Amino acid sequence: MPLSDLESISLADDPLADSSGAVRILSEVQYEHGRLIAYVKNDSCGIVATSTHAAQKEKIALSSEWPRGDEGSNTLPAGPYNSASGAGGTNTWASMLCGKNAMVIEYTAGQAGAPGQSRGQTAVTQVPGQPKTSRIIVAAPNTRDEIQRQPAG
Repeated sequence: MPLSDLESISLADDPLADSSGAVRILSEVQYEHGRLIAYVKNDSCGIVATSTHAAQKEKIALSSEWPRGDEGSNTLPAGPYNSASGAGGTNTWASMLCGKNAMVIEYTAGQAGAPGQSRGQTAVTQVPGQPKTSRIIVAAPNTRDEIQRQPAG
């Protein structure tokens, strides 16, 4: 099932409210000191990760178009995927695989600890051996299960 067909969620304090064009928020993962939001817009997907620390308003904003033709990699099920990555500060980093049917995000929060509440069509796990890094899969349930069976990294 394409990401654009998944049910969207609504957010209080939506950081994407001022975006031009139709943005569909698919997932929100809360962390002790921030949150990560995954969305689709037109033929692309993206994430916004924000910190709630007043002293360090770290933010990561990544977006990527869905692969076209023979673009992208097929390292995971439900591909192909384009990729994007970026840092939000010295200890915060994210990478995203963006496909028409799934998004796979690895997010390193500034501190160790499991993510808190998650909402939307998402599965969140810790990356083995990396206590500060979460693997977030946004997709339909069957696709998430298929991707979760693949090793992280």
